Amino acid sequence: MKKLLLFITSICLWHLSFSQTVSLDSLTNYVGKTVTVCSKVQSAYISKGEKKTTYLSFGAAYPNAIFTGVIFEDNLSKFKYTPSEYLKDKNICITGKVSIFKEKLQIIILSEEQIKVE
Repeated sequence: MKKLLLFITSICLWHLSFSQTVSLDSLTNYVGKTVTVCSKVQSAYISKGEKKTTYLSFGAAYPNAIFTGVIFEDNLSKFKYTPSEYLKDKNICITGKVSIFKEKLQIIILSEEQIKVE
């Protein structure tokens, strides 16, 4: 089981290392594709509901963000730090699949490996 998990993780990291870096302005052209986006985290927010979700806003502070990095509570254990505190106001790169939720662009962040602090 450990070998299978290691193999799957290796494939995911290999896939992430070959993604294209795109600007916030052109992100709408990459919905459904895996890309890397680099920018400053303008604001960080943790939802107040039963399941805590972390939102990292780019391009402008919430609710005017151009793009959002989303970390669900179940994935926070994969981080050595608290993303909402550590990443706020930092320039970072996020690699992942671009999607749209409620007409807003986002990348779901599953692990710390998807984020590089510049």
